[in-house]
Amino acid sequence: MIAHVNPKVGIPAIQGQFGPRVMTYTTQLPIAAIETILGHDPRSSNWKRLSDDLAYIYSHLQRATTKARLDSILRYIRYRFIEKSIVVGAFPAISVAVQNPTPFKPYEGIRETGVGLLEFDLGRRNIRVLVDGLGRVGAGMEVMEMAESAEIPEAAREGLRKLLVEFALPTVFYIPAEGTEPFSLDEMQQLFHDFNFKVKPVPERVAIALDHSDLYIGLTNRLSMTPLIKSLGGMEVKSASLGKKSTAVVVQQNLLRFVRGATEGERFLEGTSRSELANPNLTEETLEEFEDQMTDFLNALVEGMGADKFKDRERLHLTSPGWGTLGTLFHDLVMVLEVPDYEAAARRIGSIDWSRSNSIWSEIVREKTDKDGNAMLGLAAGGAQNRRFMTKTVREHLHLDTLLEEKKAKGNLVGDTRAAAGRSVGASARPMATAGPAS
Repeated sequence: MIAHVNPKVGIPAIQGQFGPRVMTYTTQLPIAAIETILGHDPRSSNWKRLSDDLAYIYSHLQRATTKARLDSILRYIRYRFIEKSIVVGAFPAISVAVQNPTPFKPYEGIRETGVGLLEFDLGRRNIRVLVDGLGRVGAGMEVMEMAESAEIPEAAREGLRKLLVEFALPTVFYIPAEGTEPFSLDEMQQLFHDFNFKVKPVPERVAIALDHSDLYIGLTNRLSMTPLIKSLGGMEVKSASLGKKSTAVVVQQNLLRFVRGATEGERFLEGTSRSELANPNLTEETLEEFEDQMTDFLNALVEGMGADKFKDRERLHLTSPGWGTLGTLFHDLVMVLEVPDYEAAARRIGSIDWSRSNSIWSEIVREKTDKDGNAMLGLAAGGAQNRRFMTKTVREHLHLDTLLEEKKAKGNLVGDTRAAAGRSVGASARPMATAGPAS
């Protein structure tokens, strides 16, 4: 019989262990090596070309990476792995399950450290499955393909090639210990399930407080440091609501609702905190402009209301749906109608009586009893429903509803709408009394 050559590659790695059966080997892989190491392209567009076993695992357990998520990760790579990034960035390790036991040779002289060379079998019969990290791998492979594309200008390709040299994916291989049986497909599927579906997310308010990279959270934190917000009491983090002893004016997740609604509009506000847009208004390039505009808007709002009334927690604008409403109104004025004097409109919004006793809010306010048996006015419905009602009410009061309908009918005829908005929103002809008593 002839001797068959089995293709292998030596991978420097650090050895670890989970019980007597599962060994781990941690290393760093450049993007260009991923497809060779896996033996296939793991992206969802390629699943139909895989062997039946692999196709089943990926299509039944793996979640296809949506275009919005892929674009988001691509942006992360392009803006966070560069020299002058807004904040440093990195990827967690990807995880690869390997079916067959694999020889590992510790380096001479340091055998006890677990550092050595993994003699990795590249053969087709040694099934490898990407059990965690499809989005990261897919985005990296997209960058690599763009760097190789003749349709992209050479200067841009050179920049992408430089980027690819400057980062690699931390990788953990999960491999059966030498002398034990290969992993069955069921066991590899179970590893995938454990890594992807047994994760317990942290509460949203904690995730928001810990995330310094999300642009919406970043803008929220910037607004919290403005003289206005600090003078009103500041922002409290990691809390769902303000406690009785708190001196802050807003919790972080409510100010974030304002930012999300202000930048991207009501539909984005309706989504979850993990919602992503293919073409967001808030980018690294527009961040400072939005910060300036929102600061001016909030300053004018407080000027129209008065600082003491603005800090009154019994007023609806400081509720969670209230902050979302204010953000949506900013989006109406600045992003949709492009009102030149949006600060004048903000002062009018501030002059509305936001107290719960005002009859214009009667549809969403109900008398309730607190834990001490005292009567109080509280919100009747869910947050989104309350926000929609508040938004509708203020839009009608400022005639924004009419202007938005006109803008929708005219399509991109911004000039006429902008002129009308400048006349109507800044100084409405409708008496304030028709919308309830002024504050």
